[in-house]
Amino acid sequence: MTRTHTAIFESSREIALGTFYWLLFLLALEPGNMARAAASGLTLHWHLEAARILGASMLGGLATPLVMALVRRYPVEAGALWPRTLLHALSAMAIAFALVALSCILAPILGIGDTRPFTVALPDHIAANWLPLGFSLIAMVGFAHAVRYQAQVRTHEPEGGEDVRAPYLTDVVIGSRGHVVSIELASIHWIETQGNYLALHDGQKTHLLRETLAAFEPKLNPKKFVRIHRRMLVAADRVREIVPLANGDGLVRLTDGTEHRLSRNHRKRLHEVVRLA
Repeated sequence: MTRTHTAIFESSREIALGTFYWLLFLLALEPGNMARAAASGLTLHWHLEAARILGASMLGGLATPLVMALVRRYPVEAGALWPRTLLHALSAMAIAFALVALSCILAPILGIGDTRPFTVALPDHIAANWLPLGFSLIAMVGFAHAVRYQAQVRTHEPEGGEDVRAPYLTDVVIGSRGHVVSIELASIHWIETQGNYLALHDGQKTHLLRETLAAFEPKLNPKKFVRIHRRMLVAADRVREIVPLANGDGLVRLTDGTEHRLSRNHRKRLHEVVRLA
């Protein structure tokens, strides 16, 4: 399966799961809304209400790949806990606003739901739905992080006082131009994030793996690959020189001649692993 096909499959799966998530949310929320509408004297057409709920669920599902891309790109982890928590909260509220606005545009066009003009309907729907939608998106982000964390814990933490961790990766399988190739990690000099992918550099070629650094790092032997800042790992045996800089950061020179910035937050760990003569 090529990288494009994999990306399409994962996006389709996320849209389907997101649609189901929003369908459950709306089914829990809408009975009260419809009861209040009926009590106020409005005539409800159940087939139109069902179409509106399904359409709203699908609209939310279409936004799910964006939410998941932000989770993969900016995972909430030690060292960036509060900035990324705030980023996800603000992103959720922005996406919620966009969903409300888009629903107000589509409703009169499709003749489903609130068919009032956009400028008339938008303030009412922002007041009624923006915060619930935003908090539901925040809950989705939290659930996605919890699933990722539990998957890492089950794979890499010992249980019952006995070390039952899966062996660290020695190679990775990557799709390239319609073919599947196995890359030995011993040949990799450094690893960096590139959008939703990891770029594995072996000194001559760059191999792209659809994975996040936060999810991939626990699979690697920590004595062989060391993080030097939030977007990069280097192979310990490829480090030729570590040069301190005046601001507390540093410069890492590898045996392939490349130079990479060393964050002060990871300097101590790099020196613990890399012993230079």
